[in-house]
Amino acid sequence: MEDDFNRHFARFSNRLEKGLILLICLCVFLLIAGELLLTIEPARSVLVETERLEGVSHKP
Repeated sequence: MEDDFNRHFARFSNRLEKGLILLICLCVFLLIAGELLLTIEPARSVLVETERLEGVSHKP
């Protein structure tokens, strides 16, 4: 009984660990892609509102 539990737990924890590693890799990839996207001037002006408003006075 205990041997069966240990085998199931080991299989579950291995799958969970692989899933977490994949999720971390995906987050790192998205972070790098987002940072690289912000280095492109046309993309930055569309994505970042403060880039468009920089130097614009709030008073009419």
